[in-house]
Amino acid sequence: MYSVNYHVDYPAFSPSPGAAPRQLAALSLHCIHIGQENSRYRPFNNIAGKKYSVASVADAISLIDRLLIEKSLIPDVIVFDQPYRREEMSIFFSFLQTRPQVAAIPVLYNRDQLTPAAIEQIRRDGKVDDLVSLLNLDNRIAEKVNFLKKIKNHPPVPFYRKEADARSTVSAPQRGSYLKRALDIFIASALLILCLPLFLLVALAIRLDSRGPVFYTSLRAGKGFRVFRFYKFRTMEVDADKKIQKLAHLNKYGSTEKGPLFLKICNDPRVTKVGNFLRKTSIDELPQLINVLKGDMSLVGNRPLPIYEAVSLTTNESAERFMAPAGITGLWQVNKKKKPDMTADERVQMDISYARNYSFLYDIKIMAKTPSALFQKSSS
Repeated sequence: MYSVNYHVDYPAFSPSPGAAPRQLAALSLHCIHIGQENSRYRPFNNIAGKKYSVASVADAISLIDRLLIEKSLIPDVIVFDQPYRREEMSIFFSFLQTRPQVAAIPVLYNRDQLTPAAIEQIRRDGKVDDLVSLLNLDNRIAEKVNFLKKIKNHPPVPFYRKEADARSTVSAPQRGSYLKRALDIFIASALLILCLPLFLLVALAIRLDSRGPVFYTSLRAGKGFRVFRFYKFRTMEVDADKKIQKLAHLNKYGSTEKGPLFLKICNDPRVTKVGNFLRKTSIDELPQLINVLKGDMSLVGNRPLPIYEAVSLTTNESAERFMAPAGITGLWQVNKKKKPDMTADERVQMDISYARNYSFLYDIKIMAKTPSALFQKSSS
């Protein structure tokens, strides 16, 4: 049964005595590579500490079972390097779920050989943790893998159950997830239909007030550090993101080299006249209902963060906030009215608290405390 052919590669070079800590950490990254060997993948070969190479999904499954039986070292990451086949991937992920020892191993896919259609399909399927280029890897891949392992190894307690009765309610996670998603779809759909005339009026006002598109889109990091395109009505002048550095000295949260990086500028000069009204009424947040329907976000959760903020929260102390769904409103929005001068660390702690305790009933309580939860003004 375990006659699969595979070979093990060891690092192409050894670290020198003066090697940087980041390089040393990268060299300890063990992986399973699924696909054909390619001499052009020198950056990948150098970074991998111990690499098992197999040619197919079937071989990878046999290899993993053999490693488990022999109680060998479990790889840190699985890297796919072949054309994307949905059926094979479905079988592979189903297999991983039957093996608790490897269920949380991050799965990456080499995008160098993928078509745009295949990349889009991978993102829609939502099984692969991230897309990477094996031709252009650097030592930061170790940090990414370690972060993904933390996220996948520490899932939050879903629905209404607590740690004490987790063993007796095996099906609760599924029920909680389905109820939360059903509520998201129902409310988001109803609000989008009801607000369609308002959308048209807002679009007209934005176009008359300043040049540029009606919608503002940006990449945000949500649950599990998954990046998605985030929608809002445009409230700032065009190219406002490029002026962040010039306005950093006005940041309400201050400028610090340690701790999380958040940006909030009072009386932001980049905001347009119509944009100022949209922000005060939180109408600018309405397009996020589209993100809710797409499954990028939930009605209640932690705010999805711009990439420059998210990268400052990948440490052991902060990464836990990404274990909860991204949301339009949440615990931080409920409490910021009581404490408008909340520090960045306090905000992160609230996000972590929600990630540890969120459930369907908890979401209902948060929404009940904020009758205008869907239209809350936000600084993100």
